[in-house]
Amino acid sequence: MRIFILIALLATSTAAFAQRKCGTDIALEKKLRSAPRLQETLRQMEKSLRRDKSQPAPFRTFSRVTIPVVVHIVLPDPTVVTEAQILGQLASLNLDYLALNTDVSQVPAVWQGLTGNPEIQFCLAARTPDGDPTNGITRTVSNRSFPITGAAASVKYTSSGGAAAWDSDRYLNIWVCELDENYLGVATFPQLYVPDEQGVVVHYRAFGSSGSARAPFNLGRTLTHEIGHFLHLYHIWGNDESAACDDDQVADTPPQSEQTYDCPAGVLTDVCTPAAPGIMYMNYMDYANDACMHFFTSGQSDRMRTSLETQRTSLMFSDGCQPVNLLPNDASILSVERPSGYLCDVSQTPSVVLKNRGSAPLTNVVIRYTVGNGAPVSFNWTGNLASLAQTTIALPAFNVAPGNFDFKVYTHLPNGVADQQTDNDTATSSMAYAAPAGYPAAEGFEGAAFPPAGFTILNPDRGITWQRADYGSGSGHSVVLRNYFYDTNHATDDLLGPLMSAPGADSVKLIFDIAAATTTPVNTPDNLWDTLEVMLTFDCGVTFEPTGYKKWGETLITRRTPADAEFYPAAGEWRKDTVELTHIVKGRPFRVAFRNTSNWENNVYLDNIQLLTSPVHPDLREKGILIWPNAFSERFFIEFLQWPEDLRGIAVYDAMGRQVYRRESLQRSGNRVTIDLVNAANGVYFVKLFYSQQVRTYKIVKAK
Repeated sequence: MRIFILIALLATSTAAFAQRKCGTDIALEKKLRSAPRLQETLRQMEKSLRRDKSQPAPFRTFSRVTIPVVVHIVLPDPTVVTEAQILGQLASLNLDYLALNTDVSQVPAVWQGLTGNPEIQFCLAARTPDGDPTNGITRTVSNRSFPITGAAASVKYTSSGGAAAWDSDRYLNIWVCELDENYLGVATFPQLYVPDEQGVVVHYRAFGSSGSARAPFNLGRTLTHEIGHFLHLYHIWGNDESAACDDDQVADTPPQSEQTYDCPAGVLTDVCTPAAPGIMYMNYMDYANDACMHFFTSGQSDRMRTSLETQRTSLMFSDGCQPVNLLPNDASILSVERPSGYLCDVSQTPSVVLKNRGSAPLTNVVIRYTVGNGAPVSFNWTGNLASLAQTTIALPAFNVAPGNFDFKVYTHLPNGVADQQTDNDTATSSMAYAAPAGYPAAEGFEGAAFPPAGFTILNPDRGITWQRADYGSGSGHSVVLRNYFYDTNHATDDLLGPLMSAPGADSVKLIFDIAAATTTPVNTPDNLWDTLEVMLTFDCGVTFEPTGYKKWGETLITRRTPADAEFYPAAGEWRKDTVELTHIVKGRPFRVAFRNTSNWENNVYLDNIQLLTSPVHPDLREKGILIWPNAFSERFFIEFLQWPEDLRGIAVYDAMGRQVYRRESLQRSGNRVTIDLVNAANGVYFVKLFYSQQVRTYKIVKAK
C-alpha cells in the first residue's frame, strides 16, 4: 500500500510541476485578512527595515552568521529523502547565501555590480533543544498531503499528522512533505505567526538536487527562495497582486509586473520596466526554473541581514550547531513531574525524570531534594540506564506546610564519582499549598497580589494569559484575558480558584460578574469565537469536568456592538452569571476553573467570583425528593438530593384525572426541574414521576 501511495505521489508531482508556485504570499494574505491587526505589525516591521537609500549599507554586527537547521521529513516513507540529499541541499543553500554559486557568473554584466552576499550559512543541528546529540533530521510517517493555507500549519503539529517544531528561537525549522495544489513551498514572515509555526515548508519533489527532487526544480533553489521570505523578502514583483507595479521594498531591483516562468534569456521587459536592461528574472525571488536563478542583490542581502539582526536575532546566538561532548559520567534531572504549582494534599510524593547524559551506562546515583530552606533529603538510586536514556523516579514523601516554596532536586556522584558536567544536574519547580477554603468564598481581585492566594493560572503556550485589570464590575479591579492581542487560535488559559472542601455543604453555587466583546459582528457565519467555559477539577488540575457553562459569540458578550479597539467595559456592560454545581460536586473537594479559549476576538473580564452553599431541606435530606412550594401560585420545583438516572418523565393531573402537563425530555438545572402551571386553575394536583421500574405520585396545591 505504501509503495502504491509513493508511486501515485510521484506521478502526480512529476506531471504537475511545470512552473514554480510559491504559497507564501497567499498564506500571508489570508493571515492578514483573518487578523487585520497584523497589518500594523507588518507596517512597523517595514519601518524598522527601511533606511535612507543614499546612505551606505547598514553595519553588520557579524560578518558571517550560521543558522542551525532542523529538517523534518513528513512522508509515507520518510526515507525517500536521504541524508545525502539533505546534505546536498544544505551545500547548495550555503553557496547561494554566500554568493559562491558557480552560476552567479551568468548574471548579466549590467547587474554584476549589484550582486549581494548575505554572508549567511546554514548547518544541520548538532544538538536537540534538550541538549542531546542529533544529526538535525527527524522523520515522521504520515500519509497526508498538506495545505499551504495558514503557512501549512498542519504539517507542524503531530495532532494533524505532522511533526512538531523545535524551538524556533534557536532553530530554523524546515518541513519536507507533500504539499497540496502543486505548491513548491511556503514560508512564514517574522512576527506574524506563532512560534510553533515559524519556518519553511518545501515539497519533497523540490528539495535538494538528488533523490526525490525532480527537474526543473532540482538544484535546491526552492529552499533558497523560501528562506528569502523567512528573512522578510517579498517576491521581486511585490506582494500585491492587484497593484500594476507593486514595490518589493528593495531599491536595486527593477519594477516588475508579474512572475517570470521557465528559463528565459536575454533582455526581458514588461509594462513596469519597458526598456533595457529589463526585469531581473534571474533573481532568487522570481519564479524562473532553478537553473535560471542566480543571485540576490545587495539591497536584498542587506534587507535579509537587517531582518535577521532585528527580527530573528536569537537564531544568531543559538548553540544548535555546537556538537555535544558526551563525558562518561553525567547524570541529569531532566524535569520535576511533581510537586509543582498548586498542591491540594498535605502529603506529597516527589516524582522526577532522571536522564543519563553520560556516555557510560548509569548504574547508581544519589538524588537529593530540598523543600524551601529545609534540610536535603537523599535517595540512592540503582539500576542500569543506557547513555541518553531516561526514567521516572519516585522520591521519599514529605508533608508540605502552607505557603509558597521552591522544590529543588539535584544529582550527586553518578556511578560513585564526581559528575563531569554539573550544569545539568539540577531542576527546580515552584509550589504552593493552602488549606482548603470554607464557604462562603469571594474574590474581587482588590488585593495587591496576583493571582490571589489559592488561585493559579495554567498557561500552556506561555503567551498572553489571565492578568489583573483596572476595570471592575463596580469599582476597583477585575481579572482579564486580553484576547484582543492574542494572535493565535484555540489557545486555552485556565484561571483556577482555591480548593473548596465542605463535607456538610449540600448545595453549591458559583456566581460571578462577566464582561466581554468581539471585534467581529456576532452574526458572522463560521467565525471562530472566543469561548469561556466553567469547569471543575477534583484532582487538583490534572483532569477537568464540564459544568454545562460554555459560552461564545452572542451568548458570551455583554457589548453587542463589535469593538474595533481593545474592549474596556463600562459600568452597564457587566452581567451576573450563575452556575449550579451541586449535582457535580457531590460533596467532593474541588477547584473551579475558568477556561478561556482565544480566537483573537476581544477581551473577557471576570469579577466578584463567589462560591456559596445552603443547607439541604430536612425533608429533601430524609426522603431524597422535595416538591416546593406547596401551595404554589404559578410554578413549583421538583428537587432531588441525587438526580435519579432512571427518571423517564413527569406528568401532572388535576383532581378529575385530566393531564395538564407532561414532559419526557426533562430540562433540569442541577438536580432541579421547574414545572410551570401559571395558566392552570387553582386546586389540587397530582404529580406523577415515571421511573424505569415504577411510578410515584405526590399531591400539591395551587392557590393564588
